[in-house]
Amino acid sequence: MIQISALDGPFDWVALFGNASPVEVEIGCGKGRFLIASAMQYPDVNYVGIERAVRYFRIVKERVARRALTNVRLLCDDAGYFVRKFIPDGSIGAYHVYFPDPWPKKRHRKRRLFQGDFPAHLARTLCAEGTIDLATDYEEYFSEIVSLLDACPGLRRMSGLPDRVRLLGTGVTNFEVKYTAEGRLIYRAAFRKTDDGFPLAQE
Repeated sequence: MIQISALDGPFDWVALFGNASPVEVEIGCGKGRFLIASAMQYPDVNYVGIERAVRYFRIVKERVARRALTNVRLLCDDAGYFVRKFIPDGSIGAYHVYFPDPWPKKRHRKRRLFQGDFPAHLARTLCAEGTIDLATDYEEYFSEIVSLLDACPGLRRMSGLPDRVRLLGTGVTNFEVKYTAEGRLIYRAAFRKTDDGFPLAQE
């Protein structure tokens, strides 16, 4: 488990995982369905799962421990703060953001993950050709996210899913399984970093 309180600067992924394998981040990993499936399918990739809800975090922590997954690290904290303050430039191969809380009430929208400079920090921390894959059942929030990412220098929308996500098949998150069974539409988009530059210098 990652302890932000022990940090005084950007993460050293090699020190954290003990190897130089690519690093991917799932923001809002919930009970860990996608995170665990990915870590088992791709043992040569390191995964960071971020989950703010303590109840879900305890579930995913136990599931990861039960499978003895050495390529997974978990964080129970605010993902926006973590990305902005602790992820080094150009160090992430992919971000996975599935069903982020839409905070539908107008007075709560300031709590949404995708706002302000967050998309620019995703771009800053992605390596060249790194990807962002997102899914939500909330059409208005989806449109807002896509608009923000479209406007972010260095990102370009992809025509399909990133390969590692596509090869896992459908129903890889608990929310996707639940919402599909309820007949809800799932909105998806993926973006790729198109150059080595990034729009922000890390603070």
